[in-house]
Amino acid sequence: MKRLPYHGAGILAWRKDAHGKTEVLLGLRKYNPQANMWSIPGGEWDERKDGFEEGTTPDYRATAIRETWEEIRLSIDDGDDLALLWRTHIPFYHFRVFAYPMPEKRNLVCHEEFSRLRWFPVDDLPNNTVSLVRLQVSALIKDSGDGA
Repeated sequence: MKRLPYHGAGILAWRKDAHGKTEVLLGLRKYNPQANMWSIPGGEWDERKDGFEEGTTPDYRATAIRETWEEIRLSIDDGDDLALLWRTHIPFYHFRVFAYPMPEKRNLVCHEEFSRLRWFPVDDLPNNTVSLVRLQVSALIKDSGDGA
């Protein structure tokens, strides 16, 4: 049985292509409830692994870093490289997404959760993108101020 409320976090990795356009890294989920949907790496906060930010606030940043490593083997050494991009806090569901600018090309691996990884232009996301991810990409575009 899942513990409520749910706390989780993920990372929206982004980069500029050769033409200066913003791209985001998405993975095609293998399992339900988001099977065959493009999404970001992320998942549930684990008190033992992730700890607390302050007092009783879950360390969402640690959760995002751990989940990203577990799902695509992307290592983020400095949590300060992550910028809080998006959050939702509704009864029983709390989730934060951090933006991560990819500094260079890295080898990424579909470890467990994804069948494929791919970079997409922010103005050309696939139809089967998780709806919340579309909101997160919109927040990235707004924050970057370049409209894509």
